[in-house]
Amino acid sequence: MVIDKSIVRRYVILSVLASTLPVLSIGLLYDRFTGNALEQLLGEKISTHLTATANRLGAYIEARRYQIETLANYPGISGFASARKGETSDEVAALLQIESDLPDLYGILFFAADGRLQLAVPGQAASGPPYWADRPFATAGLPKTTLGETEIIGPMPATGGDSGWLLLRHPLRGRQADQITGYIALHVRLASLTEQLGANAAAGALQPLLRTPAGDFNTVGQAAAAHGEIVAGPEILPGWRPLLEVESMAVLKSFALERRVLLIAALVSAALIVLLFYRLSQQLRKRIGLLLSGAKAISSGQLDHRIAEHGSDEIASVSHAFNAMSGKLKEHLERAVRLEKLAVLGEFASGIAHEIRNPLAAIKTSVQALARRESDPKRTQLLAEMEGEIDRLARVVSDLVDFGRPRHPAPGAVSVRELARRISAIIEPEALVRGVHFSCQGNPDLEVWADPDHLQQIVLNLALNAVQATPAKGAVILRATSENGQVAIEVRDTGCGIPAELLGRVSDPFFTTKTKGVGLGLSISRQLCELNGGQIGIDSAPGHGTVVRVLLPIAKPCQPS
Repeated sequence: MVIDKSIVRRYVILSVLASTLPVLSIGLLYDRFTGNALEQLLGEKISTHLTATANRLGAYIEARRYQIETLANYPGISGFASARKGETSDEVAALLQIESDLPDLYGILFFAADGRLQLAVPGQAASGPPYWADRPFATAGLPKTTLGETEIIGPMPATGGDSGWLLLRHPLRGRQADQITGYIALHVRLASLTEQLGANAAAGALQPLLRTPAGDFNTVGQAAAAHGEIVAGPEILPGWRPLLEVESMAVLKSFALERRVLLIAALVSAALIVLLFYRLSQQLRKRIGLLLSGAKAISSGQLDHRIAEHGSDEIASVSHAFNAMSGKLKEHLERAVRLEKLAVLGEFASGIAHEIRNPLAAIKTSVQALARRESDPKRTQLLAEMEGEIDRLARVVSDLVDFGRPRHPAPGAVSVRELARRISAIIEPEALVRGVHFSCQGNPDLEVWADPDHLQQIVLNLALNAVQATPAKGAVILRATSENGQVAIEVRDTGCGIPAELLGRVSDPFFTTKTKGVGLGLSISRQLCELNGGQIGIDSAPGHGTVVRVLLPIAKPCQPS
């Protein structure tokens, strides 16, 4: 799979999962916990509400039942409805008027033993039949519920502009206890009973209803049909009980809003996390791409290639280590190439030294013998020049042998004063011939820890190159100073300088810009310097001369100049 081949993709996917899964898990757990808690709290609230409502309704009906039983047992009530005009008791009439004026009643009704309406005593709230309307008042067909000796008739829903009502009817008995002479009834406002249901709960989310044998009624006594989930309360009479119509959406509206906000917040957080890690992965991919391109460049042989180092994080550390590795690799390769060249040169020098030196020695001896016997000045001059060329060829062979197989150094304390004296003795005649001013400066009391012969050859090669590269009336300066526990020996000239494109090659074997020479002087100097634990550096600019700087260990601490 592609994911298996990309650490960046794995990094992004695992990071996103590690950051978003806890958020989503917490959201789901919160949703479940709050849902259960809300359901439990809502259930407890509904149960408490229904119990309290049932208690109020039961108390209301019990109060009306007590009222009607008290009236039915009052002396003179039994004959009040059948008494002729003028024969009724004023006391009973006054009592009935007082009782009927209660705000919960339309009035008090008297029925005959066969159920016919005999008399209606209107109260202050009386309206419609059987008081002021021509419409008949009938109870036939209405449900009846028995509560002891009291009958609850109805309820009668509001119809035709008439308000709803119900009757609490109690029998009236004659002189014999088992003889029913009629009935007295309280004509009760249905709204007075349904008002006991209370106001809507939970901001309209819970709709209270009263269930009766005649149907369901709301808090104002209007017939109502339940549409939501119905929760029934305790039964107050057979077929009578309070209800709560639960509108789930309304109950859970605030919770659903909070849940939606939480879900949106989780999704936004996940999106921001994904975006953040995507940006980080892009930067990581880019920086890893630089490492890959650098590795490809090095593998293709571009040892000078360097990776840009940004910041100080782990990848920057890897880039720094990579650049250091490529630099070291270049040094090792250059050293390996140089050692290989030296090995080849050593074999070459060893092979030709014997073949060239012996014939040169024989030729030189012959030339010297001829020169001693020659009387012609021109021929004598010619033989002298031949002897000089033979010496030059011998020196070339010696340089090849020395460069190919250098002697192992035997370090010791070398006085800078003595070194300058010997170099001056050799260089000054050559400088005078060329019209170049040669001088030694710096601290002569310094001592260098190096092989004396190697050190003299190093400085002699550098000084000779400087004199040969400096035009007439120029100057060559040999200067020695102490620097950070080392001795710095500088050879400075006012010659033509070295072009920048050739500066890196001047120490290569057999490379030279002079018409004469084989290009081994500077190479031998660098080689001997490194064998003695030193370093050599070249700084030059065309038209401004050249400075060659040699750093070697100091033999003992000295005061700087």
